[in-house]
Amino acid sequence: MVIEFLFFYQHSKSQKKNSTCSTKIMQIKDKVAIVTGGANGFGAALARRLVREGARVIIGDIDKKSGQNLETELNQINKINAKFVFCDVTNFEHLRQLFETAQNTFGGVDILCNNAGIAQPNEFYDQTDRWKKTIDINLNSVIKGTQLGIQFMKKHGGGVIVNTASMSAFYPLTIAPIYSATKRAVIGFTQSLRDLNDTDKIRVNVVSPAFVDTNLTREMMAKSELFEQMIKKFGLVPIDEVINAFIMAIQDDKLAGDTIMLPKANRLKIMQKSSL
Repeated sequence: MVIEFLFFYQHSKSQKKNSTCSTKIMQIKDKVAIVTGGANGFGAALARRLVREGARVIIGDIDKKSGQNLETELNQINKINAKFVFCDVTNFEHLRQLFETAQNTFGGVDILCNNAGIAQPNEFYDQTDRWKKTIDINLNSVIKGTQLGIQFMKKHGGGVIVNTASMSAFYPLTIAPIYSATKRAVIGFTQSLRDLNDTDKIRVNVVSPAFVDTNLTREMMAKSELFEQMIKKFGLVPIDEVINAFIMAIQDDKLAGDTIMLPKANRLKIMQKSSL
């Protein structure tokens, strides 16, 4: 059975103060995080937020220029807060390198954000095998990254894994059925790992935003008139709200195997884990 809570999300100091009365908050300061797809979009915004909160971050991405620029930006005042590592998430050895770099540079891994993803309009209908790339990046890399995360976090006494899904998991996109399928699969995968919190002190959650103003969204709009019409109809979720949801998924000790949904601006919905 799935239990849902619906409320308007207001990120304020007063709400933080009230929430701490009933919820244990994981401190991000001095923690070590890995963010895949971290050079652009809300991956980069998340990396910036984590550094502001006092974490040290490994940024994994195939965009070398943007990744190196972000590393330079975050490593101000002669302090090493972040390190960029070129990473094709479909390559298992590249993924492993992220964790080994975190271990060797910062001493371990506490937080993993499996955020890398792609969307390709008409990926299924064009009768090619382009859809396989969507599955490799959006789903297979999440599974492999989570396996590595568990392996390294066990050495560190536990941690938090946050996966990136999409509202298309609940409202499938007709122009991108494979994309929608992968995002639904990520949610099911995440929910299935709910017991890791009890066995290994590793919480796994998932954030599922609607349309967000990122490079990926703009690329989809340029390639698909139907997608552009959908954006105009439903609007965009502010990137800050998405980042706040990630921080909630990381910090709130009550969330394990849960889905944080952002169907529209100023609206956040938590779908609690279900069990058989």
